[in-house]
Amino acid sequence: MKGKRFVFAFALALVLGSFWSLPLAAQGLLPSSLGNWSSSGAPAQVSAQQIEQLANDRANTLREYGITSGERREYTSGSDKISVTLYRMIDPSAAFGAFTFLRHPDMALPGPVTAASYAAGKRGHALLVVGNLVLDVDSGNRPIASADLNLLAQSVAAQADRRPYPPIASFLPKAGLIPGSERYVLGPLALAQAFPAGATNRTDWAGFASSAEAIVGRYRFSDQLSGKGRPAEGLLLLILYPTQQLAADRYDALSKSFALNAEPGQAGGRPAVFGTRSSALIALLAGVESRETAANLLDQIHYASDVTWSAPTHDLTDPSISTIVVGAIVDTGAIMLLVFAASLGFGGFRLLAKLLAPGKIFDRNSEVEILQLGISSKPIDVKDFYILQSPR
Repeated sequence: MKGKRFVFAFALALVLGSFWSLPLAAQGLLPSSLGNWSSSGAPAQVSAQQIEQLANDRANTLREYGITSGERREYTSGSDKISVTLYRMIDPSAAFGAFTFLRHPDMALPGPVTAASYAAGKRGHALLVVGNLVLDVDSGNRPIASADLNLLAQSVAAQADRRPYPPIASFLPKAGLIPGSERYVLGPLALAQAFPAGATNRTDWAGFASSAEAIVGRYRFSDQLSGKGRPAEGLLLLILYPTQQLAADRYDALSKSFALNAEPGQAGGRPAVFGTRSSALIALLAGVESRETAANLLDQIHYASDVTWSAPTHDLTDPSISTIVVGAIVDTGAIMLLVFAASLGFGGFRLLAKLLAPGKIFDRNSEVEILQLGISSKPIDVKDFYILQSPR
């Protein structure tokens, strides 16, 4: 009977716990109000499998980056309305990649949004990155105040993952880079859109299954470097691998998919790219016909593995002579005390055994056998000495 009551109580607790968790899950991350903006309804929340409801045709690419959930909430302030869509990514690297993927080329940096790690926007549209969260704000044709964007970023900052962002963007050369053209890539779907030169290859030729990461940037070259009468543009792809050996193997295999470091007229129908490898980093430049132009940009790319030891360290110093002498005296005294205590213990046990069991443990005369040669006339008494012998 008691067992049935326990099972019933346990089941009831599970049911009540599930009902209690429902309102907590329905709250979401987006706040109910932002300054003068307020929301009258609950946010629309979807899982990664249903992200099409919020992202439309960009859903598959967001899943490739690593989206875990999304939500959308409408806010009003008088007659003005804004819609905020939040994408929760698996980590800050995925959030940075989704930000570069969702960002339009004509998006400029908005005013200072100190609570956001990255921000971009144009009239009526803004993108913010806070940790592993990407915020897409749509206000129609109404410009969005930087103060409102900062309040929005601050409202979700406590729930954001604050691990560092990928450092690969720092390897892109700054000279000639078109601002806002960077695309951080973690899979073949996004790479095919950011680097069309490799879109014809349906396989994972870049090696994302081997934990590779990549970034694409668009560059504009001067008349002198382009070899034409007008400025030329090219796409630079950097792929970073965990080890140099992986990078070397991938670089050797590129000739199967590209006409690597060949003149465009000698490509033989394959995409023509200029490339180089620096340690674990591969650089590919597409859209450039001049070898000199490619060399001028690729020579600016340098990568070296930086191995650091993060374990705690300490300084080793020799002890002073006084410390050595005092330590030797103390250790010797401790050993002498240990020997004295062991001697007392052994002797005390022997005396106690002779008192409690005389002749049974020690001094067992009957079990001692002595062989005599008879040289001396005096008989030998076994009590005079003892010979260790096992009993017969």
